[in-house]
Order: sequence, then structure tokens, then C-alpha cells
Amino acid sequence: MSKGIEGQALLQKLLRNIIKRPWYKTQTIVFFALFLLKVLIFTKTLGLTYSIQQKSQVMGTVGTLLIIFSVAFLLPIKLRKLYILLANLIISSVFFLDMIFLRHFQDLVIFRTFAAAWHYLEIESSWWKLLKTQDIFMVADFMFLIVLKLYNYIQKNKHRTVNKLTPVTQVKSKRIFQQSLNIRWATKTFIFHLIPFMMMLALGLGASCKAFGLLEENQPNITKTFYSKVYIAQSLGALEFHALDILRSSQITLDSPQPSMIALQDWFKSTHPSSDTTNKPSFGIAKDKNIIVIQVESLQQFVIEKKVNGQEITPNLNRLLKQGLYFNNYYGETWNGGTSDAEFLSNTSLYPVSKGSAYIDYPMNHYVTIANTLSKEGYSTIAIEANKPGFWDMDLMSRAEGFQQVVDDDNFVHDLDMGMGLADGSMFAQGANYLENSQQPFYSFLVTLSSHYPFEIPAQYKTINVGSYQNTVFGHYLEAVNYTDQAIGDFLNRLQSDGLLNNSMVVIYGDHPAPFNRNDPQLSEFLGFGGKEIDEFPWLAMQKVPLFIYVPGSTLNGVQNIVSGQIDLFPTLLGLLGKDASNYPLLGHDLLHSPADGIAISRNGVLVSWNCLYNVINQKAYDLNSGQSVPWRPSIAKIYQDYLGYTDTIFKHDLQLKLKP
Repeated sequence: MSKGIEGQALLQKLLRNIIKRPWYKTQTIVFFALFLLKVLIFTKTLGLTYSIQQKSQVMGTVGTLLIIFSVAFLLPIKLRKLYILLANLIISSVFFLDMIFLRHFQDLVIFRTFAAAWHYLEIESSWWKLLKTQDIFMVADFMFLIVLKLYNYIQKNKHRTVNKLTPVTQVKSKRIFQQSLNIRWATKTFIFHLIPFMMMLALGLGASCKAFGLLEENQPNITKTFYSKVYIAQSLGALEFHALDILRSSQITLDSPQPSMIALQDWFKSTHPSSDTTNKPSFGIAKDKNIIVIQVESLQQFVIEKKVNGQEITPNLNRLLKQGLYFNNYYGETWNGGTSDAEFLSNTSLYPVSKGSAYIDYPMNHYVTIANTLSKEGYSTIAIEANKPGFWDMDLMSRAEGFQQVVDDDNFVHDLDMGMGLADGSMFAQGANYLENSQQPFYSFLVTLSSHYPFEIPAQYKTINVGSYQNTVFGHYLEAVNYTDQAIGDFLNRLQSDGLLNNSMVVIYGDHPAPFNRNDPQLSEFLGFGGKEIDEFPWLAMQKVPLFIYVPGSTLNGVQNIVSGQIDLFPTLLGLLGKDASNYPLLGHDLLHSPADGIAISRNGVLVSWNCLYNVINQKAYDLNSGQSVPWRPSIAKIYQDYLGYTDTIFKHDLQLKLKP
């Protein structure tokens, strides 16, 4: 007989032995089928999409189950039973908690936000009220197992004998002991366990990695930012989603060397000098006034005071520019967190994290925020955003930042949706109702949605003719920004007629630059570059968002040329409210009252200050006024690394409250 035939016969014999084993026929098959059933029940109960046609979802779910299942092959029978029971208990508990959280927050709660989520759940409602009848399927197998064990225990006690060990059992035990000394027998037994383990593990890892790759191909970087956890779970399956979450959390926890508080404190004091701000006329000009902050989706500076086809793109913001302060060198400093980064920068005066989002990865840190600072001064605080509560974990983080009332998607009447969600016009109209009923003075934070990509505005709400840009993404962007501008104008008019505006300070800024690239022909043409790819300096220099600050009845107006960024909003508002920002542990500066040079820093490698724009990545420098290249300053790299490196240290070790101004 040839070696090939012998090998084939050996493999067939091996497989027959594996299949003949009773534990393979019962425990493992039941285990696998049981968990597939629970996954299906879980997804159906929560109304999530579960389709056999969605390859990544099927592969992610089956792959994760195979990985969990494979470990059982390596364990002795008693340990195997315990392992399967524990795995069942843990996964069933996770699914059970997912059900509760998703019904309340419309999102899956990750490892790092579990404590905060459960805390707010206990405060706002009794968790058991969220349970439904079909949830019994998640624990039905445990109930059956308990009944079965009790039955077996009773039956066993009925037939208990005096002898603990019968002669037959003694003989069997002796034979097993002798076999354990037989190396050949032990090796064969190990192979029978090892081969199925390796096969299942390889299949599981392969399927899980393939599912991960398909998700990243469809939504790049979503597994880094976790901005939509439900989408990840729908794409990978709930099991792989939670496995990925645990992996991310462990990486964040392990990558945390002990910081030097002395070095951090020295750096902070050197970059944030104290000064006498009380003698400046704008200091305290908005003291005790209501504060209305509006964060506008994708509002980039280049549309301000610009026209298309002879029409103003932002007529209402242009009018506000003449009535109040306008900062024309206000850079967007967001990173992977996008909109959530803008909210975080503005409300905490900390730079974004280097990976992921502070809202997702550091929700349990203790932050100094506008809301919790003003609430101590008697302000009521309210966040108004027509997004799902779980989007970027904004519901949880808004509360963590000190907002006493959070108005999210569940609180709005969806009388008009467009693009990403509720139309800005409807959001402002309903938001005004909340402000009118808020205790004064109040700090309110409103977020728009309608100018979000892909900028889809229904034809009847388009009030601007974009001419040659019609039916292009850039043209849609101009239409969307114009629509939002009209909604802002209507909102301010409503506040004026209600009598709220005259006792308020209005702040409006863009959350991040629009999602265009350097070689977009329509953008290039609009900006005067002839449709060609935009050069590095003008491209980097235009990554600005507008900032407007309007205090009705005051002399506070004019264009402010100081280099600045979203990190400076919090300290600037403090100065206008009559509070010295240098007394607070904030990384930004008061743009009106601080002696520090203006500086803007982005994690894309750009630092702007001292009348120059520096690209730390390729070590190029440009004069801000002329755009001409200037000599590179080696010290810039250290300044850049210090700002962002110390920011990472503050996040990883929860140090903002420990900074001493």
C-alpha cells in the first residue's frame, strides 16, 4: 500500500474517531446551535437587520462562535462542560444588557462606558421596565438546566449506595490510570483534541478577519472611531463587536506609561501665562446673560461673505459678522472624532485624542467643561441635538459634561427630515420651545445636521441658484449651507420676537471643514485655482471654520485676525462672562484677554502661529501673509509634540482636574 493511501486511511480513521466521540455529537453541536439561535433572537428582538446575504455579518458571527467553540476541544470533559456553561452565561448576560441599553439609549454600550450608562439608566428609569416577554429566551436554557440538575440530584439521592466506589468503577479507574502512562495513547488522545481545535480556530479567525476587512472596506476607520456601534454590530455580529471592543479597551489601558506631573505642570504654566484681564472693556461684557452656542455641520470659512451666481451663500451669517465679533483665522482642530471632536474641543478646551474619540475611549474621565462650570454659577444647562442618543455616545457624554437636560432625537417630532436626520429648520423651531421654557440664565448648545454630506436638500427648500455647480457635490454643499443659514436666521428672528435674544450671547461656529479634497475641480474653480489641484499652502491655510460671537446691545464687534482654534472657545467665553480663564486648567487661550500668542494645532501635522504655517510632517514652513516658503524652525516639532503629547497624557491618566494654573 502506498504512503498516499496509508495517509488517507489514517486521516479517515482520525475523523471517524472524532465523530464517534459522544461529546462531539451532543455538547458541541448543542452549544453551537444554541448560540446561533440566541444571536438570531437577539438581533430580531432589537429590530436589527440580520441577513444571510450580508457576508460580513454572517462571517463575523460564525467566526467568533468558532473561536469560542474551539477552546472546548482542548479541555477535559468536566472542564469542557464548565467552560461551555460559563461562555453561555457570559454571552447571554452581554446580550441581555445589550437589549436593555439599546432600548433606552438606541445604542450598544461598550466596555468603557458601561458604568456611566448603567448609572444614568438607574437614575432615569428602572431597568426592569425595559424588559419584554421574549427576553425569556435568553435565559430559558439556564432555567431548563437548573430544573434538570435538581431532578438528577433528587434521583441520585434516591438510589445512593453505601459504597462510594463499586468494583467495576475501581477496575475502570485502574485502566484509565494505566492508559495515562501509555505515551502512545496520550499522544493519540491529544491529537484527537488538537486537530479539531486548530481547524476550528483557523476557520474562526479567517472568517472574523474577513468580516473585519469587509467592514473597513465599506466604512474606513469605523473600527478605530466606533462612532456608530450599532452599524459595527450589524456588520460584524454582536459577538465580534464586543470582542473588538474589549481588544480596543485593553490597548488603551496598557498603553499608559506613568507621567511626570512636574514636567506636565511646568509645560502648562509656561504656555499659559497669567495676566490682568479685568481692565479690558470686553471682560465681563456678557456677565449673567444666556449663552446660545450653535455648532454648524461642515461650515467652512470660505463660504462666508461669498456669492454664487450673484447670490449670497450665507446672508444671515454675513449680517451677524457686521453686528458682532468675527474670527477669520479660526482653524478646525478636529481629528478622528469629527463632530464629536468639535463638541469636545469647544466644551472642554482639550485637543482630540490621537486615536479614536474622547467620547468613545475616555468617557469616564473627569473634565472641566462649560456646562459644569456655569451650573455652579446658577446657570441651567441644555444640549439640543437631533441625533440618535448613541451616536458618538453623545447622550452619555453630554450628561458627563454637565448638561442638566439633553434633548436628542427621541424628544423631537420628525415633521421634516432631510439628509442625515431632522431638518435644521424644524430642529431650531422645536429647540426654541425648549429655550423659552428654560430657567434663565441658561447655557444652551445646539448642533445642526442638514449640511452633512451628501448635502441632500429637497428641491422646495433650495433658495439659491448655484448655476454651473448644479447637480455636483460642491453645488449640493452650497445649497445645504444656504438652507442652514436661512434656518439660523429664522431662529434668531424668533428669539428676537420672544425677547430672549437681547439678554443672550450668541456663538456660532463650524464643526469641521467640508469633506472635499485638493483636487476637487468645482471647489478649485470656486476658489480661483482654475479647477486644478490646490497647492499645499493654500489648501492647509483654508482649513478654517468661522466663529461668530454676538452680544446684542454691546459694542463688541469687528474682525479678529488672531490665529486661533476651537480649543480657544471655552476660555474666550469665560472672559466675556467676567472670569479669568488663566484660573482654569484649559489648554486653549482667551482670544480677547490673554497675552499669549495665538496658536492653532491639528493632529494632521499642522501648527499655525507666529505669522507662519508649519507642516511638521514634511518640515515645510510658509509665511501666512504671502504664502511664500520660509526657513523651517527645528523648535516647532517639539512645540507641536509637547502640546499633543501632554494632551495624550492628560487623557490616559485623567489629569485635567489636577493641572494647577
